[in-house]
Amino acid sequence: MATPVSLKTKLTTPRFEETRDWYRDLFGLQLLEQWDEPGDRGCILGLGTGVNEALLEIYEGGADADFSGLSLQFRVPDIDQFPVPDEARYACRGPVDRPWGSRYLILTDPNGVSVVLFSGTSL
Repeated sequence: MATPVSLKTKLTTPRFEETRDWYRDLFGLQLLEQWDEPGDRGCILGLGTGVNEALLEIYEGGADADFSGLSLQFRVPDIDQFPVPDEARYACRGPVDRPWGSRYLILTDPNGVSVVLFSGTSL
């Protein structure tokens, strides 16, 4: 029997509310926890409620970080059916066919993080 796994990624950003809303609204993530204490503000968004889960922590930090080279990638059943909101904050490139049989849709979050949605054969 497989061991249950949770994966948590943390983004520290001065754009806390904008970043939280961007990911929550794009993926329909559930707000699992949120805290706002002096010098300690953040939240945890959740994807999946079964044995395995993925968590995204958005933490408020004081300075812009360099996220060049970082990409968060999300596999979706059909990239052509994924409902990207028709809003300027979700400007995207694609979908693009990749040589290995996947289709990619590439967005950029409020911090400059590359967010890749893909469907197809690659993991």
